[in-house]
Amino acid sequence: MAITNFIPTVWSSALLEPFRTAQYLIPATNHQYEGELRSGNTIKVTGITTPAIQNYATSRTLTIDALSDTTQSLVINKEDAISFKVDDVDRVQSAGSFEPVTRDAAKALAENAETNLIADLKANGTSAGTGAITTAALAYAAVVSIRTALVKAKVPVSDRILAVSPEFAALLLSEASKLTTADIAGDGELRNGVIGNLLGFKVIEHPLLTHTSNRPAAIGFHGPSVAYVGQIDKVEAGRMELAFADYVRILNVYGTKVLRATAVQTYLPAS
Repeated sequence: MAITNFIPTVWSSALLEPFRTAQYLIPATNHQYEGELRSGNTIKVTGITTPAIQNYATSRTLTIDALSDTTQSLVINKEDAISFKVDDVDRVQSAGSFEPVTRDAAKALAENAETNLIADLKANGTSAGTGAITTAALAYAAVVSIRTALVKAKVPVSDRILAVSPEFAALLLSEASKLTTADIAGDGELRNGVIGNLLGFKVIEHPLLTHTSNRPAAIGFHGPSVAYVGQIDKVEAGRMELAFADYVRILNVYGTKVLRATAVQTYLPAS
């Protein structure tokens, strides 16, 4: 057996904790569809149309509406893997401690999942504006535009997240900042990147939210309207044939889905 006392469940647990602490936006998304997860699966997300309101006071009769449903597909099509070898000499010198390796591997997997989630938000959200943002006042105006678009789309006021790039955050944190101190009572813990509250949003500065030529960018979204399904699916170890070394392989399987485009409003300046 590769790596003395290798137990997959123990390694998975060791990976999961730093994986979660490295996340910024994934904790804010909808996880209700995770259930039984397998790579290549397609989860059918069903919605029901709203019955029409009828004026009973005038007609005194009712028309029985036939309900119809809508279906969206959440495809589990992302598979991120990390594989590394542990030389016998290195293992002896490190006294068998792989904590730094598992921590770095988990962080890398978490960052890649966040990168794919951001790409999904950008590609499948709705644009709230593309004007250049060069001052704190313009950054604030962009947030107002995002908020207005969400209000018009009748998006619930709870669970609203504003993800901002470092450049956008720098403007919000300037002397003209209107940010208020983050209230973490509802979260139970301080989420990565939270820099405050603004206009009903919990504002999260995300180092991976990049935009063309490092232009300030922001994405406002309603957490339950974005689905994430994922898990560290496999952790395996084995003995290499052509070296005095063991190998470890880790597979993270996941999928993301913007369930309601108008509940994700982007402000990605074109110039």
